Amino acid sequence: MINEKYPKFDFDPTKVIIYGGGGLSKMIIETVRVLGTYQIVGVIDDKMKKGTDLIGTPVIGGADMLPRLVKDGIRLAVNSVGGIGNYKVRLDVFQKLAKEGFVCPAIVHPSAHIDPSARLESGVLVLAQSYVSGNAIVGRGTLINNSVIVSHDCVLGVCTNLSPGVKIAGDVIIEDFTQLGMNATVNIGVKIGKECRIGNGATIKKDVPPGTHVYAGTIWPKYDPNKNKTA
Repeated sequence: MINEKYPKFDFDPTKVIIYGGGGLSKMIIETVRVLGTYQIVGVIDDKMKKGTDLIGTPVIGGADMLPRLVKDGIRLAVNSVGGIGNYKVRLDVFQKLAKEGFVCPAIVHPSAHIDPSARLESGVLVLAQSYVSGNAIVGRGTLINNSVIVSHDCVLGVCTNLSPGVKIAGDVIIEDFTQLGMNATVNIGVKIGKECRIGNGATIKKDVPPGTHVYAGTIWPKYDPNKNKTA
């Protein structure tokens, strides 16, 4: 009689699949394991042979397995396709999972810290030693890699990608699908437009227009000696 008071589910809320068998997936598998919240059913990858072992987790097939998994009561998925250089690859996985009825929870490594007033939307990944500060908003599907700092009041758009060591000052806006390379830094109050690519070690001091590629190790905006000439 007691059990009848509780809702019955047609899915198992503890089981999850990992979509993508690349290098990032190993980090994601370890993160999910150390959380202890979910049981990993297996890895979905269209290019890897079924049965391939990824640090103790098997590849169970490609995307054609998704409808069967749904019937078996599996409804949670983690997108471990990074999409470096091509955000559409990562976005396509989210769309494919949603079409089949999967939900992508936010996954946060226990060593990361998320301030209580920060907000993580669905599909967000926050890896080890990262920090998301007060009142920050992290958009759907965004990947925050290891040792990243997202300071107060920042807004990250959909499927942004912050590589290891990125440091973002307060009140920064990073629009949808923009990617920041390792150890890039962004000054306070800066806005980076959609679909930008910021190279490793770049320093962003002012707003970056949509679609801009800032090369590794450079400072944005570029120094213009003509602006400093005296009459």
